[in-house]
Amino acid sequence: MNRRIGARAAGALALLAGAALTLSFAPYQWWPVAPLSLLALYTLLAGRTPRQAAFIGWCFGIGYFALGVNWVYHSLHLFGGAASLFAIFLTALFVLVMTAFPAATAWGWARLRPTGAGKGTSAGKGAGPGGESGALDGARPAPGVLDAGCFAGLWILSELLRNAIMGGFPWILIGYSQTTGPLGGLAPTIGVYGIGLVLLLMTLVAPLVLRPGSSPRQRLVAAALVLGGLGASWWSGAARFTAPLPEDIGVRLAQASIPQEMKFSRERLQRSLDDYLGLTLADLGDDIDLVVWPETAIPTDFDNVRPYLASTIRALDARGIDVLAGGFERDGTDSYNAVRQLGGSEQVYRKRHIVPFGEYLPLRGLLEVFDAFIVVPGSDLSRGSGPHVPLEVAGQSVGVSICYEDVFGEEMRPLLPASTLLVNVSNDAWFGDSAAPHQHEQKARMRAREMGRPMVRVTNTGVSSAITYQGEIIDRIPQGVVAALDVRIVPRTGTTPYVRLGNWPVLLLASGWVLLVAGRRFSAARRAA
Repeated sequence: MNRRIGARAAGALALLAGAALTLSFAPYQWWPVAPLSLLALYTLLAGRTPRQAAFIGWCFGIGYFALGVNWVYHSLHLFGGAASLFAIFLTALFVLVMTAFPAATAWGWARLRPTGAGKGTSAGKGAGPGGESGALDGARPAPGVLDAGCFAGLWILSELLRNAIMGGFPWILIGYSQTTGPLGGLAPTIGVYGIGLVLLLMTLVAPLVLRPGSSPRQRLVAAALVLGGLGASWWSGAARFTAPLPEDIGVRLAQASIPQEMKFSRERLQRSLDDYLGLTLADLGDDIDLVVWPETAIPTDFDNVRPYLASTIRALDARGIDVLAGGFERDGTDSYNAVRQLGGSEQVYRKRHIVPFGEYLPLRGLLEVFDAFIVVPGSDLSRGSGPHVPLEVAGQSVGVSICYEDVFGEEMRPLLPASTLLVNVSNDAWFGDSAAPHQHEQKARMRAREMGRPMVRVTNTGVSSAITYQGEIIDRIPQGVVAALDVRIVPRTGTTPYVRLGNWPVLLLASGWVLLVAGRRFSAARRAA
């Protein structure tokens, strides 16, 4: 049917489908939109040439990323000091780079799809093990199970690639659309990329159950995949891979909501410290074991403020209350974005995954000209090194991550199984009043499910939240609110399958499926020759 739609019209529809996909992520979290959007793209691609498919995939990417990551503009213009037109240009350029991934996926799928036997090909003729039976328009057989698996594999491989190059940008991966959806239960087993693979496969094979011309075998395989995916998610979500510790702990989240344009002002430093001290001490009961301040709550080197904080920290130490605070750690000429235990043994975690252009300038010799157009405080930082181990505070092994680090599940795995609690500190004020702070919280919820650990995330201006090991929100502080939030957290032990194996099973499955289809295509081409 889609062959009656011209490529340009198909591109316009694909753009709308890509834009709709963003509704499946926070703050909306309308998870059913994701399979509908992806199915629309897949339907528009059927029967297209590789060049047409790439165009349709590119249009889908425009809608997907232009709405999904337009918060980049806020970071560049409102807080990076870039002129409006320059910020728009850089944001558009970034979006265009991101569209290469769905465009390449669509092109690769169209390239690997088998061609038909000619205009006389009929439905059901020449069906193979994957059920590639029936002709859409006489040029290519209608997509079957193997085709669906190939597209799903290519898409997930593109997401894994996006996770790896130039520091990685694994934002709004399709698996996140199911954080609170029916496939979210797969998180502790196969992680967010595995959820994306299963979502795509189930979505793309489901129509085969009812499609005219589908063989009984094709219907059976498609139905088994859909029901198997739902059953596996239910089992994984119900399984108890980790176990609670006997005693819970009290944690206070301190959100001072200091405006980003004032946060790094030297004149405001003492007031900022007073804000956090006030939130820490207000009605502080003996049931609180740990207080957490956000990323760069101390917007200078820790040692610079040690004398000012000393008396309060000594008093908290005497009560057995630990404070974890974000700030800057200096070692010689190197400066680190870090989290320090303000009292006790003053343990420190130095951020390991620093953000290109935000915390360091890649290819500095070529790109330092941009320093004249964008000014980002703390943008010349060093990368933490050494074993990634938890901090021993409040009687727990606390796995710490800073800001963007919690979007890389595979990089948090070394913290397990030693960590009994996860803490992420962030400064989502960089994103302004956009969807990004909510999207960031959604990723933290996925990490909690993957790791089988509760997570406490504290941000400068919100959203700050406490999350159970199943990704449920215990309580939160909304954006723009100055508040201290006290929660009871149940630490856990044990290891999930995802922590043991990481993304390797998904990588191997996606690669294997694509190679299988590529091999069949190559063999068919040789026979035709």
